[in-house]
Amino acid sequence: MKMKIKTPITEMLGIDLPIIGAPMFLVSYPDLVVAVSEAGGIGCFPALNYRTVDQLREGLTEIRSRTNKPIGVNLILHKDHNPNWARQFEVCLEFKIELLITSLGSPRTIVKEAKSVGTKVFCDVTTLRHAKIIAKSGADALIAVSHGAGGHAGTVNPYVLIPQLIEETGLPVIASGAISGGRQMAAALSLGAGAVYVGTRLIATPEAQAQDDYKKMILESTYEDLVYTETISGIPANWFKETVDRANITKPSAIAGEPHAEEEYKRWRDIWSAGQGVTQISSIQPAKEVVRQIAEEYTTVIESLPRNSD
Repeated sequence: MKMKIKTPITEMLGIDLPIIGAPMFLVSYPDLVVAVSEAGGIGCFPALNYRTVDQLREGLTEIRSRTNKPIGVNLILHKDHNPNWARQFEVCLEFKIELLITSLGSPRTIVKEAKSVGTKVFCDVTTLRHAKIIAKSGADALIAVSHGAGGHAGTVNPYVLIPQLIEETGLPVIASGAISGGRQMAAALSLGAGAVYVGTRLIATPEAQAQDDYKKMILESTYEDLVYTETISGIPANWFKETVDRANITKPSAIAGEPHAEEEYKRWRDIWSAGQGVTQISSIQPAKEVVRQIAEEYTTVIESLPRNSD
C-alpha cells in the first residue's frame, strides 16, 4: 500500500508525499526527476541544466515518456543570470509541467500564462520583504530558503522564517534547508510548512548526475566543511570549502545562459555545493528509497511525540 501524507501542497500538486526533489544545477536530470516523482514526491530540475532550448525540450520529452507523475522545473527569471529564460518558459508551457519554481526575479510576468495551462508557481524567498513582493504577484506558494540550505541560501533560521512567512503572507510555505530526513520534515511541518525541499540528500543517490568524488565528499563531510560566501556567483551560497579553494576564485561570476562558455561550464561543474544537512548523510541509496525513508521516519517521529495526559 502506498504511503500518503496529506497537506495543502500535496493536494495542490496531486502528489502522495510532501517531498519536493530540489532542482540542482548539473545534478538533477531525468533519472533523478523520474525516481522522486515515481516515489510519491515531485522531482524537479533547473532549466539551465540544458545548454540549449532544444535540449531542454528533449529532456522534458524523455521525462514525460518515463513517468506520468507531476514534475517541476526551476526557472531563473533574471536576464543577467539566464538570458534565455523566456524561451525556456515557452517550452515549459508546451509541456504543461505541473510546477514552475522561480528564482532571482519576480514571477509577475509569467504567472497568468503558467496558470492558464494548469502550472503552479512556487517562488524561492529568503526574507519577509521579498516574500511580500512575491505574494502580490499571484504565486501559489513560497519556498522558504533558510540558513543551512545548499546552493543559494538565506541567513534566517527556519524556526523563525517559516512561521513568519505564513503569518505575514497567508501563502503556503515549503521548508528548504538541511532537510535530510524525516525528523527534519516533522519539524518543518509542525512549523506550518506544507512540504519540504530535499536537495543534498538526493545527491547521494545513483540517479544523481554528480561526479563520484562529489558524492564521496557528501558522505565524508559535515557542516564544518562548508563555506557561506557570495564569491562564487555574487549571491551568498553554501559551498564545499575544498572545491572553492581548488578553483582559486577571485571574483563572482553569474551562471551562464545559452551558449555556455566551456571554461565557465567547467567552473560550475567543479565547484560543489551542499547544505548543512550533509552532516547526516552516510550512504548512497536509490532516490526512491530515500524518499520512502524520509516519509517513514516522519511517521515514526510523529507517533513518538509526547502527548497531553489527564
